[in-house]
Amino acid sequence: MKLWKRLNEREFRAVFDDSQKYFGKYIVLFISGAVPGKVGFVASKKVGNAVKRNRAKRLMREAFLKVQPEIDENKSYILVAKSSIKTAKMWNVYEDLKNLLKKVNKR
Repeated sequence: MKLWKRLNEREFRAVFDDSQKYFGKYIVLFISGAVPGKVGFVASKKVGNAVKRNRAKRLMREAFLKVQPEIDENKSYILVAKSSIKTAKMWNVYEDLKNLLKKVNKR
């Protein structure tokens, strides 16, 4: 099991500028080859207060760890929470991310 490093601010910008976007029900997935082997999780104030934003990031981190075997380690990923994640359970976020990765693999 690979330990993924977190993106710093400069790397976030590089990934956002050179990425493909995939939209799910609960998350938006950005994938880029600019910075290999790193991941970032974002929840804006649209998601809610600090408690809700932290919960959203925890859900996304856990879903990411569960789908890790299916992920290309030579790319970087940013998962952005949508406001619909407030009512989501872990299983919903996991299924959403899994479906987004299926879209990625089809291309």
